[in-house]
Amino acid sequence: MGRAVVIGLGANLGDARGTVLRAFDEIEGLPLVEALARSRLYRTTPVGGPPQDDYVNAAVAIRTTLPPRELLARLQEIELRHGRKRRGIADEPRTLDLDILWIEGERVDEPDLVVPHPRLWDRAFALVPLVEVAPHAREPGTGRLYADRLAEVTDGGVWLLE
Repeated sequence: MGRAVVIGLGANLGDARGTVLRAFDEIEGLPLVEALARSRLYRTTPVGGPPQDDYVNAAVAIRTTLPPRELLARLQEIELRHGRKRRGIADEPRTLDLDILWIEGERVDEPDLVVPHPRLWDRAFALVPLVEVAPHAREPGTGRLYADRLAEVTDGGVWLLE
């Protein structure tokens, strides 16, 4: 059924851990979605934006036939249910952030949807959980393993959340 997709989850407002755990269930419960794997939860240092608390980050691998644009719309509905407000401030604190990080063998380049995520190569908080749920994921086009990139990422600040 469909192709593999990895979705990044992040939150740093309110009950961030609980929100991420509930979002796992909501993503896996979407129509035309088959759950493949959940990463562990990570505490991560914010990258960019105003001063803010650490994040809880994770990833979920799914298989779906949903087109990328429709999947994004469903993810944004989940964000809204968790109180996400988009004020146009880059890297601002959030109750829930859901990003399509990777789609097996596919690139998307649209004004408000770019997959693989445009800053994925430089963000340990996204790469670490992605590689955990999809260790053989490769960058479309180059075929480079994301797992190989982990040693080169310098933004660090990723710890396993107990």
